[in-house]
Amino acid sequence: MDGLFDFDAIPEPGPTSGGLPEPAQRRRLRRESGLSLHQIAGACGVSEDTVRAWEQGSTTPRGDNAAVYSHLLTALDSRLEGTAAPQPPPAQTPDWAALGALRHEIPTRAAAHAPCRRCQQLTHHRVGGHPQHLGTRCPAPDTGRAHPTAPPQPTPAWPTAAAPALPAQPLPSPPVRLAYPPMKARGISDGPLAVLDAGPSGLIAHLADGRPRACPADDLHGLLAWAVNTPLGAAPVRREALPPAPLLVLTSTARARLALPADLPDTPARHPRSNHPLLQQVRAIGWQTDADGLGPWTRLHPSTGDPACDSIRLAATDWGALHHDAWNLPEQLTPGELAATLGQYTALVRTPLGPPGACGHQLMRDLRPPAHRHAVTGALLSVGVRGALTMPVDPAPCEAPPGHQLASHRSERDALADTDIDWWRHPAPDEADRAYVVCLAVNLLHLAGSNEIRVTDGPTHHVHHPPFDPKRPGSWLIDLSAVPSHPMLPPAFAGTGLAWHTTPAVAYAALRVGAAQLKPVQGWLRSGPTGPYLAPWYDHLRLARLAVLERLGINATMEPPDLLAALADLPEADSLQRALLHALHATAQDAFTALAQPPTQPDQAALTTWPTPKEPTWRPDLRAAVIANVRANLHRKLARTSRSGYFPLAVAGDHIVYATRTPHLTEITDTPCSDFRIGISPGHVRPIAVRPLHWYTARCAEGTNPAQLLKDTCPSW
Repeated sequence: MDGLFDFDAIPEPGPTSGGLPEPAQRRRLRRESGLSLHQIAGACGVSEDTVRAWEQGSTTPRGDNAAVYSHLLTALDSRLEGTAAPQPPPAQTPDWAALGALRHEIPTRAAAHAPCRRCQQLTHHRVGGHPQHLGTRCPAPDTGRAHPTAPPQPTPAWPTAAAPALPAQPLPSPPVRLAYPPMKARGISDGPLAVLDAGPSGLIAHLADGRPRACPADDLHGLLAWAVNTPLGAAPVRREALPPAPLLVLTSTARARLALPADLPDTPARHPRSNHPLLQQVRAIGWQTDADGLGPWTRLHPSTGDPACDSIRLAATDWGALHHDAWNLPEQLTPGELAATLGQYTALVRTPLGPPGACGHQLMRDLRPPAHRHAVTGALLSVGVRGALTMPVDPAPCEAPPGHQLASHRSERDALADTDIDWWRHPAPDEADRAYVVCLAVNLLHLAGSNEIRVTDGPTHHVHHPPFDPKRPGSWLIDLSAVPSHPMLPPAFAGTGLAWHTTPAVAYAALRVGAAQLKPVQGWLRSGPTGPYLAPWYDHLRLARLAVLERLGINATMEPPDLLAALADLPEADSLQRALLHALHATAQDAFTALAQPPTQPDQAALTTWPTPKEPTWRPDLRAAVIANVRANLHRKLARTSRSGYFPLAVAGDHIVYATRTPHLTEITDTPCSDFRIGISPGHVRPIAVRPLHWYTARCAEGTNPAQLLKDTCPSW
């Protein structure tokens, strides 16, 4: 592969073969050239599935795709045979950079010779619109003479009919591809990550266990070479899963020492096939980014490797990683403290790969891993577990989030109605003589409601007038306005009249009025075996949170007075453990947002409508079911607590405001019918704030939900 496009002169245009090789020949050319489906797809501007179909012969390329693919195969065949290849027309030129052609990327069209802006010797290449030798192809300097007055005679890499001319000056040997050792040959004795900082004589890698190690790297190439030859890594979250990629965190001084840009590249430059200098560096050693391209969190992997198991993660703090993406870490952490904190997070959750929500989303897959075969070799790397999500599926039209293709022509009433509770009311006459309002919060409300959600691995089916089945996941078009409600309680169901609701919402209605009274009009339902997909994820995060609270001196066996005193002292506790606790909250809560987030790839960011991402764990229906279940559970607790005479004044998601005679939460929780319990487990409650009643009435006069105001202004933990 190193010599695929190793030339400084472009052959003269010539005739192009009119036909395509047989499918078996196409596959042979790719494999013998050391290329992956991902690279061929990028060079042709199509998907990997399309290239796979071309190689299997199930489909045939047409039009411009056929021309581009034909020129690419001709170039590969010429390289293997040692013959000349014609220069394709500009409109039919493959994206050579996508092949990871080391530092010898072929330009898409011939260019006039001009002085290279680095060495001042003439070249026809362009980088960023400026004349410049590609990669490190500048000829060695000749101190015995001035700059040349005539261009040196270039030499094509592939022989032509004419006698080849020797280069005027010797060129440096092609750089060597950086190989990643197989998974079984990698050690993990140095831990899951390293925080790099610049020392007096070079980079210093601070490991998670507190040990420093020298890192002899001056550029990105050297950093990756050090990383693949250092026993960095972590064991998989469970035996059947793939191990997470090692993480390299670059501090400001490390970024400067590696000569990386101080600011995050703009959107066009982040594209994985852009000509950004960083991407040119990684292509020079046969590596590339994933589809997300450059960013605060970047994944790099060999071009012929499997991104799922042959990658390294980079987190650049100057580009917004860690301090500006919901981690909420103290600003003045030393590199050693940062490594220790991230190491603790890894031990509790997994190796970070992005914001906490992205880590929580990936943890779902880690705990229910599907079987995985290596993308290049086809070797079985993990056997998977029962109940895993294995196939990307389109959401039902009512479940599609805004921006999705299935939601582009949908009216508002045709979208799911299930949302979190956002409601408030004025105090009743018997509440007006109470002096205080107390705000409480439910611990990890959405995590607490995810444990029993039933999930199936499969697409939806449209059904008319289906009988309601509480065990069948899906969405139902039904009118729930006949379900009785109390005027001093928030509505049990979002939306009015005929609306789309997920199974947990309709199941709660069935408990209140009986399933026989419910008459769904339509349904988008999922058949097949169901299971509590999120149950291990819930247990994992619950135990992680309890472990951090234990370090802060808070445990589940405390009596309410001692627990309330410990919670009151929490803002003065260890800042790193509090930051870790905040990260765990964001891991759990933001993971549900990631279930339905838009694509993050640079080439899809500007799309007005986008297709379903090719991730089995992209499931907006699962997020909607959790929200509906959370609303039903919270409404049930509010209704039961109201039997003691305490009705909520305001609710905003997981924050609830009550009118009380004393400034103590126990006035609510100690009543005989209260369904709220003070504690630290998910679903238990904790105190947030106490305000005088006149503060509440003033907020009502402003038309503001007081519970939402307290949620936005009171610090969370």
